Amino acid sequence: MSNCTIRLMLGNHAIAHGALEAGIAVAAGYPGTPSSEIIEYLIDYGKEFGVYAEWSSNEKVAFEVAYGAALTGARSMVTMKHVGLNVAMDPLMSSAYTGVRGGFVIVTADDPNMWSSQNEQDNRWVGLHAYIPVLEPYDPQSAKDFAKIAFEFSERYGHPVMLRTVTRVSHVRGPVTICSPGIPKYSKEYVKDPRRHALIPANARALKEDLLRRWDSISKGVEELPHTYIDGDKNLIITSGVAFTYALEAVKGYGVKASILNVATPVPLPKKVIMDAVTRADKVIVIEEGDPVLEYQLKALLYDEGVRVPVLGKAENIFNRLVN
Repeated sequence: MSNCTIRLMLGNHAIAHGALEAGIAVAAGYPGTPSSEIIEYLIDYGKEFGVYAEWSSNEKVAFEVAYGAALTGARSMVTMKHVGLNVAMDPLMSSAYTGVRGGFVIVTADDPNMWSSQNEQDNRWVGLHAYIPVLEPYDPQSAKDFAKIAFEFSERYGHPVMLRTVTRVSHVRGPVTICSPGIPKYSKEYVKDPRRHALIPANARALKEDLLRRWDSISKGVEELPHTYIDGDKNLIITSGVAFTYALEAVKGYGVKASILNVATPVPLPKKVIMDAVTRADKVIVIEEGDPVLEYQLKALLYDEGVRVPVLGKAENIFNRLVN
């Protein structure tokens, strides 16, 4: 690697730097803990590289600024805390129908245990609801790496991608290998396409068919992303996000014999990766921060595949849903 170094970084700063390395051109956000430092970093360090970054008047405006840039072909990012995504829900749902030309990353900073929030909303549900894939980092290094992957994946499929971080990723510090920012990928022009960009019912019906075909391709594409499998025993722990670090610490600290599979995309699940691990297991324990989003999907997958392996997690109260 050229022009790279290791720094101790906040998770949010790592996300922002990953965006810079990916060639982000436009960033917009609305402040809300635990998300605020991402836009602060892009405003502070992005300007010298030609990045346009702004605090918007609310989350919907921020979303539309970044979404509009992505429709023209620019790489863009929008950031907000979990409850802020509710304010942006209208354009968010539409963005999956229209798709995008430039990489478009939607950062939702969820707040399990409500350290600075009025509820514990888990926005992985939104990914399922809106047909938007969700990448979930587990530490500052993966936060930077997944931010870059999110842009590339979004542009590959012409589809928005959600990056779900949580308080214990956004506000923890760790060593991160960072490299020089890329050249911002702006668009040369906006190409008018009323059939795609004007969501009247006749257009939206046709676009829903496009969306479902694209979702099928995305569901296959997530198999190639950096999921992590550690072979250890016939007891299998499946994790997503920061729960991966919890599981690693517990297995090491308590001498537990178990294999661990961390999925980078809780939405949609990498089915082949999961089935390969589960078919070697006698029992599965699911550890995730927030709701049993991964667990419910896993059980449905195993049922469809005719695999009868015990799956334990928050739904069985193995882990208390009130404790994170």
